[in-house]
Amino acid sequence: MAERHITHLPAHDGHPGAEFGWNEQSQASFIHGVQQAQAWLDDSNSGWLWANLLLERQLFPPGAQRHAFELGFLSRIHQRLCSPLGGEHQARRTELQL
Repeated sequence: MAERHITHLPAHDGHPGAEFGWNEQSQASFIHGVQQAQAWLDDSNSGWLWANLLLERQLFPPGAQRHAFELGFLSRIHQRLCSPLGGEHQARRTELQL
């Protein structure tokens, strides 16, 4: 059984952070997902969000590492959508257990 590491998604754009448990390889994938989403958010000339997600996720093998990347990427986008910067979408169900 792989050792579990806690990965912390920091609070961002006024939306709370979260913690996820991953094995070491998936932890790096999660962080990469967060960074790629943030790069997309910061680039005023970025293309389609879905295209960026689909292209970047192909860098990881199917399974836990790819899921970790997707979760990191989408978690950062979620934080923006739920923030005053992203339209103040009010996600009511924010508890997550993996």
